[in-house]
Amino acid sequence: MKTLLTWGTCLAAAVALSAPWTIFAAAEEGPAVIYVSPEGDDANAGAADTPLATLHAARDAVRERLAENAAQSIEVRLDEGVYRLTEPLEFTAADSPAEGRTVTWTGAGDARPRISGGRAITGWETRDDGAFVTVVDEAAAGEWTFRELFINGERRPRARHPQDRYARIAEAGEDRRTNFTFHEEDIPAALEGDLADSGLELVFFHDWASTRVPVSSIDRGENRLHALHQVGSSLDFFHMTHWEPDPRYWLENHPALLDTPGEWRLDPASGELAYLPKDGETVDNLRAEAPVSPGLLRVRGEPGNPARGLVFRGLRFEHAAWDLPPEGYAGIQATAHNRRDGTPQTDEWTFIPAAIHFELAENCVFENNAVRHLGMSGVWFGSRAMNNRITGNLIDDVSGNGVLIGEDRERRIDGARWTEAAPEQAAAANRVEDNIIQRCGVQFFGAVGVWVGMAADTEIRHNLIRHLPYTGVSVGWLWDPTPTPCRGTIVEANHIHDVMQVLSDGGGIYTLGLQPDAALIGNLIHDIPVNVGRAESNGMFIDEGSTDMIIRDNVIYGTARAPLRFHRAEENEVRENVLVLPEGEPLVRYNATPEENI
Repeated sequence: MKTLLTWGTCLAAAVALSAPWTIFAAAEEGPAVIYVSPEGDDANAGAADTPLATLHAARDAVRERLAENAAQSIEVRLDEGVYRLTEPLEFTAADSPAEGRTVTWTGAGDARPRISGGRAITGWETRDDGAFVTVVDEAAAGEWTFRELFINGERRPRARHPQDRYARIAEAGEDRRTNFTFHEEDIPAALEGDLADSGLELVFFHDWASTRVPVSSIDRGENRLHALHQVGSSLDFFHMTHWEPDPRYWLENHPALLDTPGEWRLDPASGELAYLPKDGETVDNLRAEAPVSPGLLRVRGEPGNPARGLVFRGLRFEHAAWDLPPEGYAGIQATAHNRRDGTPQTDEWTFIPAAIHFELAENCVFENNAVRHLGMSGVWFGSRAMNNRITGNLIDDVSGNGVLIGEDRERRIDGARWTEAAPEQAAAANRVEDNIIQRCGVQFFGAVGVWVGMAADTEIRHNLIRHLPYTGVSVGWLWDPTPTPCRGTIVEANHIHDVMQVLSDGGGIYTLGLQPDAALIGNLIHDIPVNVGRAESNGMFIDEGSTDMIIRDNVIYGTARAPLRFHRAEENEVRENVLVLPEGEPLVRYNATPEENI
């Protein structure tokens, strides 16, 4: 009964979150109030009848008041409307009140203000072939490029081929990195010759990651495609045919591929943007936006002086851009990728950044917001983030990861990894609760719903996590049982379904490394499809070095392969779970894991 009640709580939260999200007024009485309206003026005082106009002016007004008296709470109330950014709105310790006080950014009354890093695109005309076209002058001048286009509030796909399936290579080139032969019917005849400046992009799939690189040329005589840069990350086994002899790919962003209503293509040379309209769309009713800002919020304190007490509640965050590295995107896992900037450091890893990013931040709250339509990741409480809460949000239609907690090991202190020099700096006691996290990894298919790296005492509870190309929740970031600051992660009563829709070798929940005091409890996981790549996918995949976890009271069903899989795992306790077996599959798959370890 206890377990059933836990699932009930999870499902009730999911139903509640599926309803139109509500803005909750701050509970505290008597804070100082600053008013903002798109119809205001930054020369105003910020009173109810004389509101400010911009978020930057409101932040500066808060900062001035705190400089005079930090021992007060302040509420910034935004009127209905759109607040546009071209750069992230930045907060520091100077924007934080004294301990125990808060600065809350929220809507005024029932307003649902929208904070957008997008720019409207206008000037559409109808071309003879029925496409709508306009010229984006900034794109022609090399000042702005974008990878996402939103029409009437919905993401539209770039022109792609094949349209509703994957192509598979015929044979990899000798180096297995830069070229392959293709089946003639898989690539339109119009694609031929030098294509390096056309904007044509190769999207290539590895087992648990993907690559995006420009196409250099296509030789129709040999049916051979050459990529402008290397396919796959710098890791040796990321060559084209490590997992399969005929891996999947498709092509994007060429005029010859613009053949399906709803598709679009941006010409990087002329700046011409072409869109093939859907039924009912006209040049007069088309509302087009593309992201320009490389993020929306940046909150960062200083060592010994963190940002604290910042609350963002009941706001809509939309449209933020992330440009690929100069030599393309080579994913490794969970959007970690090689920098690939043409320098000797291209073997280094980095993550796709988040539109909402906190670090060196304590006691901050991100609550009841909508985070949508992003070309990057969603929300990240990263390096040295302590006692923060992400609660009741909708995170939807995101190109990268949904939520990230903690960091990897790459930050250095006097040349040493921080995990060894100062493990007490780990992000700690952060909570991710009662959120809907869905449709992440829209562009970068190795993305996950919730990623926990080097972090301590993280709680992930009562979230609905669904419709993802790869894993639902990923915990840990070291592929062996070496001690790290990662400990005490609780993944409890989450409803995770319809993940692993594109890639392989993951699961509803995925873990790595030593995990003392960690527990996976009372989760409902289902609808994990058959793996497309070489390695299978599972309800839970307990991967290399995973140690010291308790896995109990979970229900896993609807998996095409084994509900549980262990790979090079150490000792873990598994009990009191309900595992529904697919026909012909084992209860547990042991890969290089002695059964007595479990």
